Amino acid sequence: MFPLPRHSDLRRLETPTDIETIIGRPAPMVVLKELNALDEGCRTVLAHSPIAAFGYRDSDGTSRTTFVGGAPGFAHVLSPTRISFSPPGSSDPHGPVSLFFLLPGVGEILRVNGTTARRRRAQISVDVTQAWVHCAQAILRSSLWNPPTATLAPTHHAQGDGPLSGPGIADFLNAAPFLALSSWDAAGGSDTSPRGDRQAAVQILDDHTLAIADRRGNKRADTLHNLLRDNRLSLAALVPGRSGVLHISGHAAITNDPALLQTMALRGKPPHLALLVDVENAEIDRNDALVRSRLWTPDARSYRVRMPDLLAMGADHLAANTTGSDGAPPALLIKAISAIPGVNRLLRWGMDRAYCSGLRKEGYGNIQPGQGTHRGIRRR
Repeated sequence: MFPLPRHSDLRRLETPTDIETIIGRPAPMVVLKELNALDEGCRTVLAHSPIAAFGYRDSDGTSRTTFVGGAPGFAHVLSPTRISFSPPGSSDPHGPVSLFFLLPGVGEILRVNGTTARRRRAQISVDVTQAWVHCAQAILRSSLWNPPTATLAPTHHAQGDGPLSGPGIADFLNAAPFLALSSWDAAGGSDTSPRGDRQAAVQILDDHTLAIADRRGNKRADTLHNLLRDNRLSLAALVPGRSGVLHISGHAAITNDPALLQTMALRGKPPHLALLVDVENAEIDRNDALVRSRLWTPDARSYRVRMPDLLAMGADHLAANTTGSDGAPPALLIKAISAIPGVNRLLRWGMDRAYCSGLRKEGYGNIQPGQGTHRGIRRR
């Protein structure tokens, strides 16, 4: 573990029990959606996804997060347990890696964890160890798929000579509602998760320190548990419509300090936890994957009618894993329900309502049920 010398007066959480006392444990159905190989649904998502967040460590152990891809099907499925794609630039990913794949206009995402297998020519191969559908909350909180808005007014730069005081860094963070955050566990396993929030996904505390709200979710808390064992992390933040990505690396602690959490409150409702990030490096780079994928143009979503229904796909994954599992519906019952005509549309309607209810309880007051099977919830 690495020290976090700044803001040492803030309360920290240091054990799994500390975390579970506040957020609880995930329901069995959440964990049972995981697969250890790519099924037909996963392969269909990969065939349609033009971009993915990618977390990895270089051969020297440096943590990095960025976005890769540029066109639908950029990730090639070599087998049910192996994919390949072009890594960013001259990077040299080693060991465990993690990705989440985005579909333009769709709330849910596909998360994939694995280990680098080999690099051949301009392609890297990854052996898949986990794959599952992630809920739409981060996308909805950030309004990621809404048309890009006008550029926000410049903010005051962080005072000092730290990495967050560099040209354009504070302005970018003030406008970035969405980010990918990568962490690693004690055994070296990797996890990259989406984070989103209204207007800005992070708060600048000083020229070296960021705070990231951890709002309520499915209670998996992979990032939080990882950081208790290895507090190194990296993240990549983006602003809809821009071609640049802000890359940050550093170390993090978990806090439930009431005063800090209150500064992140929405309609008087603070998050239950926050990440306190001691930033070592911060830089903005043009990202070719964002440029080529043209995520916020109408043609990027022109093929969504052929998209797989990720909620139905998650139900299939649950059915595949529930035989003999305690606390979960029997697989035959799930399959029988899924086979009922129109049930997927009903499932989408119910899930949209659940998203709305959950987000309103967090302080997001203008959430409305969405129209359409794939796009989920729209903001007014």
